[in-house]
Amino acid sequence: MDNRSLLLTYLKAIISSGSITAAAQKLYISQPYLSRYIHEAEDELGAQLLDRKQRPIALTDIGAKFLQGIETLDSDYNQLLSQITEMTYQQTSHIRLGINQSISTEIAPVVARQYLTKYPQNHISFEELPSRDLEKQLLDQEIDFHIRMLPIFPNQISYQPLGQFAVYLVVNHSSALFDPHHTTIQTDFDPAKIANADFITLHAGSGFMRLIELFLTSNRLKIKRRFEMRYIETAVRMAYAGLGCTFVPSFFASAHFDATRCNVYKLPLDTLSASLALAYLRDRPLTQAMREFMHVIDLTTALKPECQR
Repeated sequence: MDNRSLLLTYLKAIISSGSITAAAQKLYISQPYLSRYIHEAEDELGAQLLDRKQRPIALTDIGAKFLQGIETLDSDYNQLLSQITEMTYQQTSHIRLGINQSISTEIAPVVARQYLTKYPQNHISFEELPSRDLEKQLLDQEIDFHIRMLPIFPNQISYQPLGQFAVYLVVNHSSALFDPHHTTIQTDFDPAKIANADFITLHAGSGFMRLIELFLTSNRLKIKRRFEMRYIETAVRMAYAGLGCTFVPSFFASAHFDATRCNVYKLPLDTLSASLALAYLRDRPLTQAMREFMHVIDLTTALKPECQR
């Protein structure tokens, strides 16, 4: 039989639809063609697969055994293809990198430049998704590395620290911290003064948002969530426009702002900081390209705060 996968698809469609006619409509093929295809398969096997007397149509005992068998064969074949693809990939100089979508706009250009400047013959591809989605992809070996915020919870994942960065807070008039006379970045931060302020938060899947949630919970602070955005850059632009308060990693912060709309505070590192890490599977053997990537990536000096550029 030349095409087990096609026969598997047809049999499943017939059983789920209840008749060959309904299955043909579902598959966008003609009923005579589908009926002839099944008959030819039965002739080749020398056994009847469908009990056409039953309504809805059903598999015979032999048909059920055959369906189970080709499902197993199909699954094994797809797994074999996946293994071959992975083995082929291991021999290439290709890095698959996931970066939290909220911080990718600042980090992806830096990483690509550092890696390809040192290894111009290599290749790098990016996945920009929420942290929890990228964490799953890493565990499933769909990506090699994940640049993300700490903390990391699954014990299957190890990481290489990429730097600790200050966190800034942009506030508008809804916070007791706001003062239109503060035209420069402030440092005298009192957490209690952001209670019940209007905030621009990030998507729940964001690693940075998880960090902020931990900070708010540990300080027993409640805020008003006015907007929820996917990208830090968008949240920051809205905050600088005076539309709400938001926390921001240092590499997104700017010293240029309209004090009538917002103020900017730099938080002490021991109060709140963002630690970036290069996450990878603990027990997965590293390819040469992966070792090269880990050696060359340095965000500590590359990600300077915008207010210091």
